[in-house]
Amino acid sequence: MYWFSCIVARTLFRILFGYRVVNVDRVPMEGPIILASNHQSNIDPPVFGVSVRRELHFFAKKELFDKFLIGWWVRKHNSIPVRRGVYDPASFSLVEEALGKGGGLIMFPEGTRGDGKEFLKPKPGIGLIAKRSQVTIVPAYINGTKQLLRAIFRNPRVSVTYGEPILIDEIEKFADDKEGYRSLARHVMDRIGKLKDQVNSA
Repeated sequence: MYWFSCIVARTLFRILFGYRVVNVDRVPMEGPIILASNHQSNIDPPVFGVSVRRELHFFAKKELFDKFLIGWWVRKHNSIPVRRGVYDPASFSLVEEALGKGGGLIMFPEGTRGDGKEFLKPKPGIGLIAKRSQVTIVPAYINGTKQLLRAIFRNPRVSVTYGEPILIDEIEKFADDKEGYRSLARHVMDRIGKLKDQVNSA
């Protein structure tokens, strides 16, 4: 089901929006990683998820798991239930288990959708997970999902652009406390911001 959905979604995105992925070779194909991106649209999770050819895990609102068809669907796509707005030890345990087995995790450091113009203040969750699990973070910038009608006319295309990985040695420089997690989250968003500038100036 997971790979079937990826093939279908990737094909549709290419046909409808001229979907493309830039610098995907910067994403390790093995071992635990966190893929981190900006967030501006409901379509971002699948757009981001199909950008690499390796299986990934996602966060999803806990309420979705209680809905009949939607609950079945999110379970089939490696979704991890999370209670929004509060620290959720159960979800973090599931994340650490997935990463411990060499899995990949998609995260949106902003925590919720922005307006597509300015980034929101990032949440410390990505810093907490990266520090505790000691995993590489690969920043990415998603473009075009806020204006899907324009993307049909390739102005702009829907795209995912990957940056250089933030390696464990760099992550270890941040303190293992709340302020350290916040600082690391801001650092990730700064790297995503640089990718945004590169895409917009191209």
